[in-house]
Amino acid sequence: MKQKPNVLIIFSITATILFLLLSLGGCGGGGDDTPNGYTSGGNIHTPVEVKLVHGTLFVVRAVVNGSITLDMVVDTGASRTYVPAAIFGNLDGEVYISSLCLENGICFNNFMAWSSDSAFTHSKDGYFNGIIGMDFLRNFDITFDYKSELIYFYDTLENGSSDLVTIPFHYESSRPFTNISIEGISQGANLLDTGAAYTRITSVMLDSLSQMPDVIFKSVVFTLNGSEIVEYMPLTDYCSGMACPDEIIVQIGSWPAVGGTFFREYLTIFRFSEKTVKLDRYNDRSHIKESGIQRTGLQINIYDASDIIYVNEGSFAWAGGLREGYEIISVNGIPIDSLGYFGIYELLADTSINEYQFLVVTTDGDTEDVTISIQS
Repeated sequence: MKQKPNVLIIFSITATILFLLLSLGGCGGGGDDTPNGYTSGGNIHTPVEVKLVHGTLFVVRAVVNGSITLDMVVDTGASRTYVPAAIFGNLDGEVYISSLCLENGICFNNFMAWSSDSAFTHSKDGYFNGIIGMDFLRNFDITFDYKSELIYFYDTLENGSSDLVTIPFHYESSRPFTNISIEGISQGANLLDTGAAYTRITSVMLDSLSQMPDVIFKSVVFTLNGSEIVEYMPLTDYCSGMACPDEIIVQIGSWPAVGGTFFREYLTIFRFSEKTVKLDRYNDRSHIKESGIQRTGLQINIYDASDIIYVNEGSFAWAGGLREGYEIISVNGIPIDSLGYFGIYELLADTSINEYQFLVVTTDGDTEDVTISIQS
């Protein structure tokens, strides 16, 4: 079996390994010679199609410096933009970007990005290739349409809506924060984080609640100090202002954030010009589906999609015989190198598929066929 790389974290863009960097407005740069950055071109009324990874993360195709194509997460939880060091060099330092352009022609020019080697700055196709942070985003008012899988660089609800909820936010280290409450109890200021697949609460917050939700699945998270198993559970009475979804899935983490499982309940508009977020609740929840890991119980290495790093006991993946440490060769006849991280999770989340044929190498070095059957 091939040697497997270390994993940082699976679902949250603002993970512990990146948290200090993302929360620093300067991140190792500055001074009179630092480019200020400016936007140009395009049509803000033309939407950009997104890949909705895990059903919550907006990934857009960007062309950097005129010729380098990257799939980048749109992340209000990141103070600045990040690019892969394997392409741009200068690991853990700043690199000059002459232009970063989206498919609608909008470009962010003449700025310094942070070059890193992380779970979200991979250099390969089919993986997260970078992060578009607040240095870019706050130049616009941005509409996240989770139902249509589109992003607009203007407020699509300028004329209002009868069910519209507006919540204020403030900046901390160049990132937006707002107050939230659970069961009517204030939980203070939480990061508004479109780069977090799941809304996060801490164990202290959970212990203060009267509800005792069941754990629906788990994943392993790797940090600077080792690894831990984190739990995911449904939560009710979670509110930001007057916006209170019926139920959202939360991750029990080390710091709290309003993440994708909250935002996907609404057409979400960040009015950076006014420091407000407008939330227009969708009429139905037909676009909200289980993620691949929730549906199958299988967790894949964010660096290397061939590497199984966790299998939830009692899940369909567990029942089929998949185990941590197995190396995936193909799924339903598709080579894992062709699928990548995005492709395998898109496949596992596809509700039209109820059986998966895995060709794997076990931890003993044996090649085996493993079948996962999804029971309704």
